[in-house]
This record gives sequence, structure tokens and C-alpha cells, in this order.
Amino acid sequence: AACPGKLLSYNCSPSFNWKKNLDDATIAKFQDELSAMGYKYQFITLAGIHVNWYNTFQFAHNYARGEGMKHYVEMVQEPEFAAREQGYTFVSHQQEVGAGYFDDVTTVIQGGSSSVKALTGSTEEEQFH
Repeated sequence: AACPGKLLSYNCSPSFNWKKNLDDATIAKFQDELSAMGYKYQFITLAGIHVNWYNTFQFAHNYARGEGMKHYVEMVQEPEFAAREQGYTFVSHQQEVGAGYFDDVTTVIQGGSSSVKALTGSTEEEQFH
């Protein structure tokens, strides 16, 4: 071995056309086989951006073809609600970006009360909590 005792990393690159070069069975076991060879840190460069851009494209395409909000509800909101059972939390996006923390800071600065907090009285507070 060229690097005995060292943990190795492997970029499962999105620039490689996986289906063109490997069959489904090989793709399915690819990472387990890499792990057995010592590649313990495996990653996909730009996976998040590919997922985001592709799904944004799909949503925008359907949205622009008519019945706009219907597609948002079907393609985004309802799947998000369903994913809460798996631990998905971005349904409450204000929570995820720290709105509650900044509300608390504002309350302290304002001496115990504030009329400009993001969550208090918001539709998110009422519908998603």
C-alpha cells in the first residue's frame, strides 16, 4: 500500500458520467468497496448545488407553465412537511436562520419588549410551530 495506516479520501465527482461508465449494481456498491480499500472520507463535490439547481429548475419550469402555487405546494411545501418525520426542520425557515435569536437580542436591547420582532405574531409562529 502506498499510504499504510492513513485514512484516504475520494471525490465521487459529479463531472464523471456514472451511468455511462458503470452499471447500477456497480454504482450501488461503489462506496462500500472504496471504504474496504481505506477510503473512509467520501464526498461529492458540489452535490448540494447540483441538487439545488436541478430542483429549482424543475420547480420554475412547472411554476411557469401555469397553476404556479399548486406546484410550490406539491413540489416543495408538502414534501417538506412529510420530511419532518425524518428530522427535516427547514419548514420553519425563520427558525433556521436564527430569527428567534435576533428577536431575543432585540428584546434585551429594547429593555424587555420590542414591536419589531420577526417571529412574534408572524404567520410562521401561528402555522408551523
